[in-house]
Amino acid sequence: MLAMRTASFDRSSRASVMMRIASLSVAIGIVVMLLSLAVIGGFRHEIHSNLRGFAADVVLVDMTTLGRKEGRPIKANGELSEAISSLRDVKGVSAFATISGMAKSGDNVCGLQLKGVGGDYDLAWWQTKITEGELPHITDTLRHKEILLSQCTARELGIGVGDRVEMLFADGGNRPRRDRFKVSGLYHTGFEELDRMMALADVRDVQRLASWADDEVSGYDIFLHAEDSVDEVEREIDNITLAAYDSGNDDMAYVATSSLADRYPIMFDWLKAHDVNAAVIIVIMMTVLLFNMASAMLIMVLDRTGMIGLLKAQGMRNGAVRKIFLWRAALLYAKGALWGNLTGLALVAVQWLWSPVKLDPSGYILSELPVRVDLWWLVLLNVAILAVTMLTMVLPSFIVARIHPVETLKYKQ
Repeated sequence: MLAMRTASFDRSSRASVMMRIASLSVAIGIVVMLLSLAVIGGFRHEIHSNLRGFAADVVLVDMTTLGRKEGRPIKANGELSEAISSLRDVKGVSAFATISGMAKSGDNVCGLQLKGVGGDYDLAWWQTKITEGELPHITDTLRHKEILLSQCTARELGIGVGDRVEMLFADGGNRPRRDRFKVSGLYHTGFEELDRMMALADVRDVQRLASWADDEVSGYDIFLHAEDSVDEVEREIDNITLAAYDSGNDDMAYVATSSLADRYPIMFDWLKAHDVNAAVIIVIMMTVLLFNMASAMLIMVLDRTGMIGLLKAQGMRNGAVRKIFLWRAALLYAKGALWGNLTGLALVAVQWLWSPVKLDPSGYILSELPVRVDLWWLVLLNVAILAVTMLTMVLPSFIVARIHPVETLKYKQ
């Protein structure tokens, strides 16, 4: 009651300016910290999501393929696929085939990698990224020779949906081979580094262009229910392939698994660097916030020396008096935290809905600033800031013990 009464009265007192500054510092600090975590979370989610869509959580390929765009094919093995699919953490397993070549339209040329998939491949992620047209027809008996191009690749080539693009490949004997594909649709992920080089096609077209047999593929894409189970799944798959090799399947002697972190280490290191930046920002903003709150606490106490002396003269102990000012600090924090959270979430919502902030893909990988807010870290952030702030306010509140009733009452007279 005393804390709320004094808070209401102090709005017109000399200390009101410092109270507003402290409340504003809390709001600004929470906005900056919330935005920093939202951007880091957005980058992490978008990059992981796009990498998982393009390249799956884990791939099983020939060892010569690791670290390269292409390598030797492996034999498609139904028993192996079923054994991997039966693992608890595995969501799906699908074969794929890749081949690199050059796409040409008029005088426009660009490098391109065709990723061939079959009718059993989960294309749900690809479907969400289509901006125009449709997915290639890969479930029909007949081959349609269609590809799904990215928007940026189509723009570079000057083509659109329904147009045909000429492609040049080199087969196993390094002899050039030409073919023409119809563009069935365009996709856009914002991940232009991979958008520029990846096109989706029928696995049969890729096998024919690579001069492979019908049962030869580049490997298997293995999708998981959760990202944190990658290491365990890799160990289980290694055990499965080792058992198959011991049973006499010599094709399993040269296969190996590879996770996203193994194939794209630079991107994961880049994300870790941003985590460090976010930690530095949070430490700086917390320091400023605590300094302003401590200053406000001292001013509140000094501005109320007369009241403190009167309460002590009537028998109130130092601990009870300190509680009054700790409640005052909590009310001050709550006001700033409310406005800080509302402002921060509003800015996140604006970016999420309309994406006014754009990025240079050459430096930031993505073309738009991604944001993502998870309830757990939002609650944890507010609870942590409140706890640290109130613990820090305990120290300046001890100045109450140095105020003596006789001196303060004499001063007031």
